Amino acid sequence: MLTKRLVFACNKELHKRSCFPNNAFAQVVRSYSVEHENRQLEWRKKELDAVTSKLGDDPEKPKKIFWFPTAASKETDFSFGNISKWLKHNKVEYIKFSQRFQPMRHEVLGANLATAYFIVHRDGRVRFKGSTSWIDQDKKGSYELPKHHDPSYILEAVDVNGFDLYYEGLSNICGLTKLKWLSLKDCKNIDDWGLDKISAEFPELEYLDISGCEKITERGLESLYRMITLKKLIVTNHNKSVAFELSCLMLEDCIPELTCEILIPGEKSKD
Repeated sequence: MLTKRLVFACNKELHKRSCFPNNAFAQVVRSYSVEHENRQLEWRKKELDAVTSKLGDDPEKPKKIFWFPTAASKETDFSFGNISKWLKHNKVEYIKFSQRFQPMRHEVLGANLATAYFIVHRDGRVRFKGSTSWIDQDKKGSYELPKHHDPSYILEAVDVNGFDLYYEGLSNICGLTKLKWLSLKDCKNIDDWGLDKISAEFPELEYLDISGCEKITERGLESLYRMITLKKLIVTNHNKSVAFELSCLMLEDCIPELTCEILIPGEKSKD
C-alpha cells in the first residue's frame, strides 16, 4: 500500500512540474488512438493468418506447431446443462464479434460520429458539443445522425446506458479528445483492464460513472491517476473492500479537483 501511495504522490508532483501547459503532451499522444486501434487490428489479422491454413499451402509444412489433436477424444455430452453452457459461450462470442473495431466506419465518419453510431445503435445515448439534448433511439428504434464526416459534430458526453459492453467494444470508443462526460453505469463486463484502457484514452474527461461495474477492483482504480482533469468519479464498492476505498482517497489526493462518490451495492447515485 505504501508503494501505491508513492506512485500517486510522484505522479502528482510530475504533473505540477510539467513543462507542457494544459496537459498538451498527453492530448497529442492520445490523439493517435484511432491509428493505434487500426494497428492492433492488423496485428491480430496477421497473427491469425500465420496459423490458418489456406488453399495452395504446402501440406508438408503445416502452419501450426501441433497440427494433430493433442488431447484424447471425449464423448460428446448432450446434457441440458452442457448445451446451455455452449449456447451461453457462443452468445458471448457473437456479441464480442459484433462489437469489434470497424476501421472503415471510422474512416468514413470520423471518430466522433463513428462512436455515436456504435453507442446509439446499441441503445446508448450521446450528446454533442454545443447541444443540451441527448441523441438516442426513439420508440421505433430510429435515430438521426449524419451519414458522412462532419467536423462540427464533436462528442462531449457518452452514456453507454448499461448495455452489454465488452473490452472489444471499447476499441470503438477512441479518438475522442474532447470527451468530458462518460457513464459506464451497470456495464457488468467492464473490468480492470477495460478501465485501464479508458484512463489512457480520454485526456479531458471530467465525469466518470462506473457504478454497478462488478468486475472493477482497486487495481483498476489505480490506473485513473492519469486522468488529471477528472472532477467526479462514481463507483460501487461491491466487495466492501477497505483497499477499494483507500484507492479512492488516494485518487482524491492525486487529482486536486476530484470528488469520489462511493456507493454500496444496490445504492443509487445522487446525480
